[in-house]
Amino acid sequence: MKNVRGFSRLTQDQQKLLIRTNERHKDMAGTDYKEGWTPISVKPIGRNLKVVFENGEWLNYTPDGNWY
Repeated sequence: MKNVRGFSRLTQDQQKLLIRTNERHKDMAGTDYKEGWTPISVKPIGRNLKVVFENGEWLNYTPDGNWY
């Protein structure tokens, strides 16, 4: 995750949230779905993290480990 733009500016708790939620996100998805879902940037938005992926999609990761 250190290569993700904005990662170094996150708090330690936000970094843990990104890592934990991204692992959970990838574990729940099928192999075909995972392609392109590598984070390239992250930005705090309130209590959530806006995560942009290689495929151009983005999701909000929430403090409780969910995404939308």
